[in-house]
Amino acid sequence: MHMNTAELKFRHFLGPAMTEHWMMTWHEDRHVSPGVPDLHYVIDEDCRVGWLELKAMEVELSKTYRVRVEPSQHQYIRRWRDFMPIHFLIRVKRIVYLVDGIHHAALPEIHNAHDMRLICTATCDQADIAKVLTPALKILTRY
Repeated sequence: MHMNTAELKFRHFLGPAMTEHWMMTWHEDRHVSPGVPDLHYVIDEDCRVGWLELKAMEVELSKTYRVRVEPSQHQYIRRWRDFMPIHFLIRVKRIVYLVDGIHHAALPEIHNAHDMRLICTATCDQADIAKVLTPALKILTRY
């Protein structure tokens, strides 16, 4: 499997949009989940390292189009969630949702924006990502 076009676009948007607000490193495990972009980040010296699973879709959520969570991602979250904050950063068209990794099993069942908002920690238009994501992640990763 290769990174889909929506995720690639989101990745190219996210890097520059957040560059002044965090230190981060992209990860792509070519053996476990090839092409799935993930990153670890630190907001500032008062925060610990966090992990984001990046997802993106160019269509609205529906019974046909849902967020796919790879088996290896479920496994990674179960193994590591007690040791570091893990969240999904999901863009659906222009709306971005920050979802706690604890919802990893329920996430693939979400098929509308209303239910996504019920489980998300923060949401915003993509244009406001730095303004919303930075303080949200700072709170979530503060020591």
